[in-house]
Amino acid sequence: MARRLGWLWPALILLSGLGYQYLVHSALAGEQIESIRIALAFLPLLVLAWWVAARARNKPLWLFVLLAAGAAIYLLEQLTRWGLAAAYGIPHAAIYLSLLWLFGHTLWQGKEPLVTRLARRVHGTLPPALAAYTRRVTWAWCVFFGAQIAVSILLFRFASLNVWSLFINALNIPLVALMFISEYVYRLIRHREFPHASLIDGIRAFSHDTAHTGSART
Repeated sequence: MARRLGWLWPALILLSGLGYQYLVHSALAGEQIESIRIALAFLPLLVLAWWVAARARNKPLWLFVLLAAGAAIYLLEQLTRWGLAAAYGIPHAAIYLSLLWLFGHTLWQGKEPLVTRLARRVHGTLPPALAAYTRRVTWAWCVFFGAQIAVSILLFRFASLNVWSLFINALNIPLVALMFISEYVYRLIRHREFPHASLIDGIRAFSHDTAHTGSART
């Protein structure tokens, strides 16, 4: 029974994330009252404050950064109505830049591509064909992350705020999910002779790898 319901929590988290991002988009589109706009604008800072309290090493510096960011968002929102856009546009770019670096620097000469390392963590030894494939998948994720940043900048510059918000908020999680599923389906077809881990196994391997890397740096 527990095994059958193992998909329930990931599904609930995914649906909650989709609902939350749609709420942010509707607020940017002017469909929410002012108090909800303010609450949504400061929610990312509250999440970051929780991380600072739990894990940050230089807490006074982070506290100063949080207070400065909070003041900037409040002033932007009150003076220009851009506070909510800044509260979500900047983290969107920062997250994808970080992921681009995380995946991209493992493609340098002498390093093992990140997806290859994750596959070895799940499967052990990889045949040469699959090792080459996982390197190409690492490149594909880098292109995806770079495209997210580029499209966001272009839409912010040349399209309406609603269209830009639709891309970085309402379409953010679906696009990531589509990338995961597309790669998984292609892998099942292209390397059907090799045993495949589930999407959940891949996400767990990635979480374990990033946690291990972060602890090693500290």
